[in-house]
Amino acid sequence: MTKRRADFNENRLRILNAADEIFLERGVGAPLDTIAQRAGVGRATFFRHFADRRALINEMLDQFLNKLEAVSAGLPQEGASIFELVTTFYNEMVHYSPVADYVRAQSREDPVLLEAIDRFHALLKPHVRRAVSEGLVRADLREADVVIFAVMLAAAATTPNIGPEGRRRAYDLVYEGLRATR
Repeated sequence: MTKRRADFNENRLRILNAADEIFLERGVGAPLDTIAQRAGVGRATFFRHFADRRALINEMLDQFLNKLEAVSAGLPQEGASIFELVTTFYNEMVHYSPVADYVRAQSREDPVLLEAIDRFHALLKPHVRRAVSEGLVRADLREADVVIFAVMLAAAATTPNIGPEGRRRAYDLVYEGLRATR
């Protein structure tokens, strides 16, 4: 890789890391100049990488899904993996909560959002099917239900006055709601 290409990749990573920090501190409406400044790049460099806020957040959403897909692929081929996947989702969602706020504000017809939902369904499918077949979760559980749970967890993660105990309670309720009733 050339030095120029390495610098390009390094700058992109610095911008994404700065966006993570700034969005957590100030929300997704934070000025893009603040992100560029935190990343140590100029406006022109920032906009060479991301045309606008939407492009930046779409990249962050892609990174989030890449992480979940990698975790999903590395889990054991057993029904209990659904619980580990939900736990991972929850832990990552706390970090990516500003992105979740932005995504929820998008049109239900947004192609990036539709692709993200498809990817999420695809990574969930084998885990949900195994968990149902092994009787570990509700017999009527579907991938779409886990997406609903994900939205609920994202809402809990992004509600400022709920606090850590409230977020944990939301997680516990969702987690237990997946389980099969005996």
